[in-house]
Amino acid sequence: MPQDGRVAQGVAAAHLQAELTPIVTVGSTATLTVRLVRADAASTPGAPAPVDGEAGRIAAGGPVTVTVVPRGLRFLVGARRSRLVRLPSATAAEARFTMLAVDRGPAEVTVLVRGDGELPLATLRLTSEVVGSDDHDQAGVARATARIAAADPLIACRPTLRIDEEVARGRSILHAALCVGDEAHRFRIRLADKARLVGEVRASLARAKEVGATLPAAERADAVERGLREVGAGLADRLLDRRARDLLWAHRDRLDGLVVQTTGETELPWELLVVRRPGAAATDADAFLGEFGLTRWLYDVTPPAAVRLSSTTDAAGGRPATAVASASVVALGSDEGAAEGAAAAMRNGAGVVVECGGSGGRSALSETFLATFSAELAGGAPVDRASRRAREAARAAGEACAVAYAVYGHPDARARAA
Repeated sequence: MPQDGRVAQGVAAAHLQAELTPIVTVGSTATLTVRLVRADAASTPGAPAPVDGEAGRIAAGGPVTVTVVPRGLRFLVGARRSRLVRLPSATAAEARFTMLAVDRGPAEVTVLVRGDGELPLATLRLTSEVVGSDDHDQAGVARATARIAAADPLIACRPTLRIDEEVARGRSILHAALCVGDEAHRFRIRLADKARLVGEVRASLARAKEVGATLPAAERADAVERGLREVGAGLADRLLDRRARDLLWAHRDRLDGLVVQTTGETELPWELLVVRRPGAAATDADAFLGEFGLTRWLYDVTPPAAVRLSSTTDAAGGRPATAVASASVVALGSDEGAAEGAAAAMRNGAGVVVECGGSGGRSALSETFLATFSAELAGGAPVDRASRRAREAARAAGEACAVAYAVYGHPDARARAA
């Protein structure tokens, strides 16, 4: 079974190791074993000393939080999804998590190690297969290892909406955290039928676009945005609790460069959420989260700080997620996005992915958005600034749903020559 483990750049202070049974029978339990092992730099001649900061404190025995996020598996009633672990001075620290197999087919778990902040110091993704019976000859365990190192300071210092999503039997639990400046709020949202919600949102976006289809360009953007703002206000009420909505409003002047950090939630249009006064209806003056230069960060992928622009389909027409060039800019239509194209493209080596949040396939891609985004990157702008200016340009051109675009990658990444 393929496994994946990524971590921010830096010298390892310790290693994260995990083991999981590669085949599990539906209705039975699977045990995930997680170990934190010290990196013995002194045993390697010429090796650098452990880094300062959070990773350095781990090397000195500081505590970290180990969190497990399952898909296709679920925790037993009363079981903890997070454990506080202190790395011992000599032997490895070990934690075990028992989960029940509930969904037949591919399953996976993401293991996160966090220090004081929300950005993980290391992640691992292990896959398993849930089968109908135990009539198989698969034995052993799937293993993965990742380095634990200091979190990327260019990401850790930004306002953050963190989403750890558990999925089982069609139900989704979003373990979320909103961090702006020194304030942080953690909350949990349950979605009984996420697929239905996503379908309703896509239908609402399509209706909003249809409203402006016959209007002149000067009127189209305002008409479409009124529909989108209604959708975005409802989504904010559904996906954020009251404290999170209040926090966004109170710090609306500090949200530039917002990053949505996630274990793999790629279906919900976070860019459309509206920041509005508590208890009030949305107004034309209220901003969408996408207007703050929002970028998305997948935990088990480390986007590069330099990306490649191309005059071919990478930056304009898009390429299949299974055939992307390393560190390129890739545009995906909403038909590909429905099949988790963004996650597949990033894990397959894309540097930045632009994904349409509307409906209607590749025709929904905004030429103005993509052209402006590429031109801004070519001119030296980082990804977050390029996405913000691309939204502004598409909106001025009257192109529908420009605010709904999702941009995956390092927010401070910049273009290099092809």
